[in-house]
Parts: sequence; structure tokens; C-alpha cells
Amino acid sequence: MKTNLEKLFTLVFVCFIVFVTAQKQLIIGTVLDDSQPLPGATVKIKGLSKNMTTDIEGKFTINDIKEGQYTLQISYIGYESSDINVDLKPEQTVDLGIIKLSQPRKNIDEIVVTGTLKNTEARALNLQKNAINITNVIASDGIGKLPDRNAAETVQRVQGVSIERDQGEGRFVSLRGLPPFWASTTINGNRLPTAEEETTSRATAFDFFPTELISYVHINKSFTPDMEADGIGGGVNFITKTPPMKTEFKATVGSGYNAKSDKGVYNLGFLYGGRTKDKKFGYLFNFAHFIRNWSTDNFEARRSGDEGVFRLELRDYNGVRKTTGINTAFEYVLSPKTTFYLKGMYGTLSDDETHYKHRIRFDKFSSANNTARVELQNIHNLLITELTSVSLGAVHNLNKGKIDWDLSYYDNKFKYGNIPDKQNNSYYVIKYTQSGVGINPDYISNHGNGPRAYWKADGGKLDYKNPDALFGFYSDPNFKMDASQMRFTDLEFYKVFVEEKDKIVAAFNHEINASDKLTLKYGFKYRDKERNAKFSDIFYNWSSGTAPLLSDYSQYLTTQPNGPKYLSEMNAHIGNTFGPVLSTTGMNQFWYDNQGNLKINTADSEALQYNKALGRNFDVFEKHADAYGMATYKLNDKIIILGGIRLSNTNTKVRGYSVNDDVLTPVENTKNYLAVLPMIHLKYTLNDKTNLRFAATRTFSRPNFGDLTPGGTYIEADNEFKGGNPNLNPTYSLNFDLMGEYYFSNVGILSGGVFYKSITDPIFQDSFIGNYNGINGVQFTAPNNGKAAWLGGVELGINKRFDFLPGFLQYFGVQLNATFMTSEMEKPGGRTVALPYQAKELYNAQLFFEKKGFNARLAYNYKGKYAVEYAEEDINDSYYGKYSNLDFGSSYQFTKYLTLYADVNNILNKPLIYHFGKSEDRPEQVEYYGVRFNLGIKLNF
Repeated sequence: MKTNLEKLFTLVFVCFIVFVTAQKQLIIGTVLDDSQPLPGATVKIKGLSKNMTTDIEGKFTINDIKEGQYTLQISYIGYESSDINVDLKPEQTVDLGIIKLSQPRKNIDEIVVTGTLKNTEARALNLQKNAINITNVIASDGIGKLPDRNAAETVQRVQGVSIERDQGEGRFVSLRGLPPFWASTTINGNRLPTAEEETTSRATAFDFFPTELISYVHINKSFTPDMEADGIGGGVNFITKTPPMKTEFKATVGSGYNAKSDKGVYNLGFLYGGRTKDKKFGYLFNFAHFIRNWSTDNFEARRSGDEGVFRLELRDYNGVRKTTGINTAFEYVLSPKTTFYLKGMYGTLSDDETHYKHRIRFDKFSSANNTARVELQNIHNLLITELTSVSLGAVHNLNKGKIDWDLSYYDNKFKYGNIPDKQNNSYYVIKYTQSGVGINPDYISNHGNGPRAYWKADGGKLDYKNPDALFGFYSDPNFKMDASQMRFTDLEFYKVFVEEKDKIVAAFNHEINASDKLTLKYGFKYRDKERNAKFSDIFYNWSSGTAPLLSDYSQYLTTQPNGPKYLSEMNAHIGNTFGPVLSTTGMNQFWYDNQGNLKINTADSEALQYNKALGRNFDVFEKHADAYGMATYKLNDKIIILGGIRLSNTNTKVRGYSVNDDVLTPVENTKNYLAVLPMIHLKYTLNDKTNLRFAATRTFSRPNFGDLTPGGTYIEADNEFKGGNPNLNPTYSLNFDLMGEYYFSNVGILSGGVFYKSITDPIFQDSFIGNYNGINGVQFTAPNNGKAAWLGGVELGINKRFDFLPGFLQYFGVQLNATFMTSEMEKPGGRTVALPYQAKELYNAQLFFEKKGFNARLAYNYKGKYAVEYAEEDINDSYYGKYSNLDFGSSYQFTKYLTLYADVNNILNKPLIYHFGKSEDRPEQVEYYGVRFNLGIKLNF
């Protein structure tokens, strides 16, 4: 591998030396409106077929042009065109400096509105219009029009995109109904390392990344060969802010209220950037800090053996989340042809969570006295996610093209904070049990798996639609948990540490303008990745004598935060049964006081020292080496064809553990594969407002880290072996996309398209009978590559202002989009199902109003239900239920420098539901988050 890399970088260096020489005439410039760059502006030379578009910073370079006199025509959706005359001398570089475009102004209202929502959408639509691939674009100012507080939430309004939430906030991004780990999430074009509490997948959790750091978001539905193509669903690229062309200072201060927690929300942000007088050195400092008190009411129905509920959990979460984001960027223009940059980024999310869990154990029901037991778990933890990145690179304009290169480092980690202390930093749980609690026997049945409470759909009394029936299982309607009868049961330290580092990401791209019609491009990318995962779950019991009661810590008892208000959205009164609980101080004190009285329960604990938790303790060492070549050919003024291929070699070494004859043994496995990814794009421009696009591409997704663990565990009692599969193949997809777009002259778009994906080697949890250490008939459970699958769908969207209507109505507009999907795959057992995470429909509807300095937007988002995990029959499948959300954002620009904003989030306060089977009659988990409000000011100088 080292020899190959040396050859690769030697070739890159030789190419760099050859092509940096022999540069002739150049024309450069930057296109702006009053203050912001205009990316995607079209720059044409009258009389020639040569034309180009401005980059993300509004800059353009015209090279490979002879001396002479020319007229440049610069155009942009929603802006008046501009013609510029240029007299180009031999060996001359003409710097046109800043070229300002203006919007057409029909009346005084449009003059005042200039710089708000309309030209924000113009920037996004111009980038989308001029792209060769199928993509959607969101600009930073457009993000701020709605109360989307992190990077995941910014994309949920786009057609074909959905998100998964955690405690009401967006976390994972899914594209076109495919799993989040089948989507590529990148920042500035580089795939991010992942580190997350519970998953061992390649999906990136974006709840740590505040929106204030984002300049643009590109949702790529189809890849070109110069993009990393390890995303079957597509990719989301977040582009961070860069040094502005003139000095800017922006500040945001806001405060709000979370109705469910009955506490405040606070946010602060600022941006300062500019350039030196000679415009050679640019700088940017961007900071965002967001503190929010939050609360979640949740109940979960656990089952085992059949559809009956053996344990009902009533969960009351409260916490304080703090998100901090820092983005710095520096740029030095060495010459009109060469620009260097240095970027640094830091993002962190800390969540100080207090959680009280009441567990009703129906499986412990005694028919002799019609009683069962109730458990109280007092839980406190501090979850911390941190991302750090540094990038150094440059862009070199050549006579016949350009070269750009980038060297980056990324480090993403997850850990628990020092609770209860630094040595035992964990998800910390203290459990008490109250026995002899009366239970209405009408709720209990035994269908052969022990006592269970059954849902109404299965002939039982539990009824999700009727809270009195759902929570009416106590025989005493006035029952309340009693601290004097709650006895200590166990103490738990649940520990997770994950760190994933891309120790180096090196990229090189060379674009060659072979002629006015033909552009060639090739490049290389190399990544050296290391991922370390450590896990243990240790249980302690009382060592001897009688365990203490909850009431023994009376000085540390407190009332549960939500108490009687628990699940008030359901008109439930089960919160009245909650008794006193331990405060967080009391939880820590219990450990300090009783360490000597506790002993480890090795039977229940999961850790390597007990030959357990093998699937969560492993290290991954992975190297990616990519190369690509592509050609873009302008057949005529209407048709552009792009074709090429990307080769992606992956070398994965996984180190883990296996248990053989009760001995923990280190194991290691290496897998190497080459992904060959041909791609072709066709763009047909019917006229200046209409595009028709077609793409045929091959993409892939690497196996999740957790699926690659080489170790496993044989469970003698169950005659079962559970483990990973380091020999998994990647999943491939052949993708076909057809999209039509019509761009309205007043900034808007009408679009529609179809897509189809043929997927091979999808990964399933497989079960089979085999031989283990001479033992026959062992049930093996491990991930495996399955049979082919497919997915197809339709996307429709419109963004339209009503300026054709009379009077007051002309200031309104709508954004509507819908995605309809269907899919099919066959499980190893032969059952035919839809792909996991594939909802049948996604909808977005937005109504906006903009007049003078005031704008307001009401946004509705709907996602249909989808299966997360399949069993052998539908009644046991786990579904993420349908979910709808309504948000409101408004702002008023008092002056050029001062804006007041007000937001309302989660207005409908609909529950997030997981359920077994296709209907909601058998809920697995139900959560309510409450309504959130925010009010603040923005300063812009």
C-alpha cells in the first residue's frame, strides 16, 4: 500500500509542476449584490461559445483566451443582467474586481425587501439551475427563515429528504427513503467520521452542528465522478462560511421558552470577517452557542415471546442541551492565479440529562394475591459529542484550467461526562423496587410465555386511544409509589466511548479546458481512518444484609419534575402515581456512601472481562484510495453531457474479540475491495428557464462498523452464537434519475422527476444453523449480504410567489413538494418486504408572506411510517410511525442593521411513535416534546 501511495503522490506532484507553468491571459472577477456573493451566476462571452459560472464565493476565472476586445454578459435569476467590455492584452491578467448586480425594482416595497428572502432563494436556485447533476440547494439566509437549529433540520424541507429525531431535535438524515447510513453526509466535500452513543453505523449525527456555521447546503440526488460516491441514497454537503469580500459583523441574541420543561432557551451568535485593504488576506470568525432546557414524556411497552407487554416503562426526561460551534477561515491571495486557505472547525453537543423511569413488571404478576412489582430507576448522565477539523488547501488557476488540493484532519468522539465521578463516567442508574403492588387481574393473561398485559388489538385491555384503559392497571385508583417501601435493587454504570479519526484526508483535482466545448477533469483522494469503540455495562448489587430503602435518603428526595403533568397531551393522570425520587446530588451521594457495600453482578454485567459485549468493543483501521476521470462535453447550446468513472479502493482491518472455550481471544480480519463506479449525466436546456436532466450512476455503501466485528459469543444456554461478519461485501446501487425544472423569472421553480434504484448485496441480520467447536445445531445470528432489492419514486415541487395577484395577496407565496416511493426486497427467510426506512410518502407545505421589512413563514412537514426492523411476520416488525410537524418563523427588519425575529417550533406537538406492525394499535414507544418559542434580535454591520 505504501508503494502505491508513493507512486500516486509522485504522479500528483509531477502533474502539478507541469500544469502550473505556461499561463497566459486571464480574466477574473467576483459577482455580488449589495453585500453577498452571487454563486452560480452565468458569465458568457458574446460571440464565443465559452461560458462559465461563478463559484460558491461568486468568483470566476476565464482562461485559455486570446488577446483582444470582448464583451462579458453576466446574468442571474431574479437580477438584471450586466455587460462589461474588456480589452485583453498579451500575457495580461485583467481583474474586474467586484461586479455588482441589482434586482429589478417595480415599487417601493421591493426596494425595502432587497436583501431578504427573495435574493436568498435566487442564490440557491442559480446554483441548482447551473449544476450538471440533480441537486437541491439551500442558502444560509433561507435556513434562518425557520426555527431549524441544527444541520439535520435544515434539509427536512427538501423533497425526498427526511430526518430522525432525538428528544425532538433532528439528528440523522435519510434520502429518498433509504437508511441514514446509506446517505453520504459531508462538510466542504469531505465525508465526516461518525461517533454516536448507541449506533455502530456510518450515519453521521448532525445535532451537534449549529446552522449558523452553514453557508450553503447541497442535497445531491446524483453524484458526479469528482464526488465521494459512498451514498446509495445520495449525499448532503454542508458548506461552511468563508471570508467575505468586505468587512462584516453580525450578531444574534435570543431567548425563548420550552413549554414542556417550563424553562428557558437561550442563543448567542456572532460573525466577524473581512479583508485587508489590498484584498489579499481574508479572515472569518464565526461562533454560535445555543442552550435549551428540554423535557420529554415517553412511555415504552417492552415485550418478549409474543405480542404481550411484560414491562411498561413510564419515562420522564429533563435536561439541558448546550451546542457550541466555532468556524474559522483564512484566505491568502498569493496572485490572481493562486489562492491558499486554512479552515478550522469545532462543534460540540453536551446533554445533561436527568431521567426517571417507572417500570411496571406485568411479568412478575402473582395470581395468588393479584400483585406485581414496580421499579423506579433514577438516572443521570452527561452525553458529550465533539468534532474537530482542520483543512489546508489552495486553488491554482492555469492557462487551460485549474488545480485544487486539500489536506484535512477530522476527529469525532462521543463520551459520557464525569457522573458520578471521573473514574466511573457513565450513564448512571440507581434502581429501587416496590413489591406487592395491586394490579387489576383483568389486565393479565398468560398465553404460554408467562403473565403479560395485552393490547386491545390482541384481546387485552391496553388501549393506546383510551388513556384511562391504557393506564388503568392499578387495582387501587389512588395508588402512589411509596419511598418507605422502595428498596434498593441494583446500581448500573453504562459506559460508552467512541472516537473516529480521519488522520489525513488528501485530495487533488485537476480541471483541463481542452476546448470551448470539452472540459476534462481527474483527481485523487486518500483517507486514513481509525475508529476505537469501548463499551461496558456493569451492575452492582447489595453485598450483604438488608439493602436500604429510598426513604433512607430522605434529605435527597425531590418531587419528579413533570409529576402530575406527565403525558398531559393524552389527558392521562398516571403521573399522579409518581412518588418522590432521588435528586442528582442524592444519586452521587449514594455511590460515595455505599461503594463498600456493593458487589458486581457478573451474570447481568456486560464487559470484556466477563467474555461479553464483544460486538461493542472493537477497533477499525480503514484506508480509502480513490481516483476518477471525467469529461464534460457541450454538444451545442442546449445539450451538455458528462461522463466518467470513479474507482474507490477500501482496505478495512478490524480488531475485536472472540470467546473460545470460555477464553477471550483477540481476533483480526482484513477485507479489501475495489468499487468501480461509472456515471453519466445529460442536461438538456430547452430554453433559459427550462432544464431536463438525466443521470445513470453506480454508487455504493460500505458495511456499518458494527456489522464488521470479527468476534462473537457462544451462549450455551440458548445454543446460539451471535457475532459480526468481517467478510461482508459493500452494497451497490445502479441509479436512474430523470428530472425536469422550470425556473420562474420572479425567483421560483416548478420541478418534477422520477428515480429508480437497483440495489445488490444489501445487508441483513441473518440466522442459520451451523457447527461451532464441534457442537451441531448451533443457531448463528450475524449480518450477511442478501438478495437484490429495488426502490422507485416520484418527486414533485413548486416554489411560487403570488405577485401576479392584486393588492395584499401579491406578497404571499408557497413552497410545496411531495415524494412518493415504493420498494421491495426479500429477506433471507423468503419474506418480501419494503426496504427499511422507506416511507411511502413525504410532504412539505410552506406559506410565506413578505412585504417591506416583514416576512413570515408557516411550514408543515409530514413523513409517512416506515419499518425500521423486520421480523418474520408483520405483527412483530418495528415501525417508526407517521410524523407531522408545524413550525412558524417571522422577522421584521427595522433598519439595515437591526432585525427582530420570533419563532414557534413544534406547534402541533404530535407524538413520535414507534409501533409493532403497520398500525398504531401496538405502540412500542410514544414521545411528546412540547411547544418551543424563541424571540431575539439580529445585528448586521
